[in-house]
Amino acid sequence: MMIKSPSADDSFSLSAKLQYRDVRRFMSQLQWSVNRTATLIRAYASLVKMSPDEETALDLERMLAEEKKYFALLEALYIELKGTEPLVQPEPFIHNTYPDGLRQMIRWERETIRQYRDTYLLTPSPKVRDLFFYGINDSADHLVGLILLQQL
Repeated sequence: MMIKSPSADDSFSLSAKLQYRDVRRFMSQLQWSVNRTATLIRAYASLVKMSPDEETALDLERMLAEEKKYFALLEALYIELKGTEPLVQPEPFIHNTYPDGLRQMIRWERETIRQYRDTYLLTPSPKVRDLFFYGINDSADHLVGLILLQQL
């Protein structure tokens, strides 16, 4: 579905819901988060297929399931605020080997943590803060897990 540009009326109503001064910036960050989470879902699914053993595959499948759960939460917030589903545009996950894929995932999870932190800090909305706090912790857990997998 296409995302319509927020009008002045939309900004006012979203500002009232979010307690957020720069609604356009927040919606841009929310769209980025939706796209990044979709990217991570695809990437984890790819790594599961490439995993060297069953134990590693199970660890990656757990991370994949957590990303899917988080995507559903982001999508629900987006729909609540905009009244439409987000246009999801995941980045391509290009890697030649399993270790290359792990390295890319580590870079993406680090970037994700920074973006979620910034979104968390820029809004006083408890609902939004809770959602992004959850995302920060989930990504940090995934980052540690990926680093441990890289050491095997």
